[in-house]
Amino acid sequence: MRPCVNSSKRRSRSEELRASVIIPAYNAEKTLAQCLSACLNQTLPAHEIIVVDDGSTDDTARIAASFPVRYVRQNNAGPASARNRGAACAAGDIVVFTDADCIPEPDWLEQLLKGFADDTAAVGGTYGIANPGSRLARMIHQEIVDRHARLPGEVDFLGSFNVAYRRDIFDSLHGFDEQFREASGEDNDLAYRIQDLGGRMRFMPKARVAHYHPERLWPYLRTQMRHGFWRVRLYAKHPRRVRRGDRYAGLAELLLPPLVLGLAGSLPLAFVFEPIRWCWAGGAWIYLVLRVPLPFRLARRANDSTMAAFFVVAALRDMARAMGMAFGVGHCVLVRWKRAASNLP
Repeated sequence: MRPCVNSSKRRSRSEELRASVIIPAYNAEKTLAQCLSACLNQTLPAHEIIVVDDGSTDDTARIAASFPVRYVRQNNAGPASARNRGAACAAGDIVVFTDADCIPEPDWLEQLLKGFADDTAAVGGTYGIANPGSRLARMIHQEIVDRHARLPGEVDFLGSFNVAYRRDIFDSLHGFDEQFREASGEDNDLAYRIQDLGGRMRFMPKARVAHYHPERLWPYLRTQMRHGFWRVRLYAKHPRRVRRGDRYAGLAELLLPPLVLGLAGSLPLAFVFEPIRWCWAGGAWIYLVLRVPLPFRLARRANDSTMAAFFVVAALRDMARAMGMAFGVGHCVLVRWKRAASNLP
């Protein structure tokens, strides 16, 4: 494995690094102004701020034009493409990404850049919550807080909502894989490729951006179905990761969705056939053992007993992800079948 960072040529002091902040935006008129205001009022100013409009049909362009930022527009091609377009326009040593529905805290950029020691390829931060009035949003946020609280300083995954990369490393890997057309899996993929080159990634919990988490269950479940689909595509590209996942998600998050979907689908048979009933009971016990601790951990951390209801949300989310994974497997099988058929004489 060859190292991807030459420490003799690195500058570790955050004030010496020129940071280009890149914000992909698609129909972001409701949140973009807050995002840009926060980015422009940092304790450590960015070298530049670039908004990449991914084919918006609302007032995103007008809002961006009202701020002293660089505006780039492209036809709709997805967030991975928009981020790459912004990086191609950037002049900084560090390319920093956040999303248009995120509101960085005043010292966000300063905290991110503090993470760049001589051997660091990428640095990422965590979420705050921008809509604490929503119960579902609070539940989702508390789960993220719980996951991030257990992360070590050096990680194997950083989310694109709050991340910074050394420009030369980002360019050498050709940025985000634009085959991930939706906002799912493209940041995992880039993190895995950085690791494959020997790059180190650091998690800085003081680098925070407040985020508008979902407030309605059905849109949230649709998003989770999409994540399931792209997770399969991700593991098809990185098959060695199937056995261990990453520090954020873990192997259980890959196993629980198909388990709960199998339990739901086999429940009618469990009432009819005794052998299936025993198998169903065993599967249900495994699911409960693995899933029940989470909502009670959230309730304890938030000092809010209503967080225990997150078990229901998590079970529905697992089923949504499993359905997405099933579509993802079908898509991968179909693609490989077409490739094999095209190679026939």
